[in-house]
Amino acid sequence: MLKCSPIKFLTSLLLIVICSQASAAKLAIVIDDFGYRAKEDNQILAMPAAISIAILPNSPHGIEVATQAYQQGRDILIHMPMKPLSKQPLEKDTLTPSMSAEEVDRIIKNAISRVPHAKGMNNHMGSEMTSSLSGMRNVMRSLSQSNLFFLDSVTIGNTQAQNAAKEFGVP
Repeated sequence: MLKCSPIKFLTSLLLIVICSQASAAKLAIVIDDFGYRAKEDNQILAMPAAISIAILPNSPHGIEVATQAYQQGRDILIHMPMKPLSKQPLEKDTLTPSMSAEEVDRIIKNAISRVPHAKGMNNHMGSEMTSSLSGMRNVMRSLSQSNLFFLDSVTIGNTQAQNAAKEFGVP
């Protein structure tokens, strides 16, 4: 069983997850919120290819950024908007706990088409969504059909992402 602990900095653009199992250790660096700021995105894409990126699916530059990142050999994630507990304006196609499984699946499939070459998904905000077991079951059901993994940004302590992922065999 991997034990992972997230560390956030750089105004929540950088998520480092340190995972260890016995004596093995891995470090993954994922920079999220890609697709809206072409200049800043290109500056990060000039960094080493070992840095993974997470692209917001409805962003204006998402497809181009995904294509460029793929050509560089980077891992690409879908940075899926999920409903937070706070009262913030929601982006188009933000996943919410009250959505049906079909609606969640439709939105995720659309996100997959808008972020080509994605290997996985992580949550953008999402404390209300990730704390909902039924909501996360809908997410994991959809991801299991698409063979994508889920990286929990752990925006809330009682996240249900891992419990739901286990049920559907989503890494």
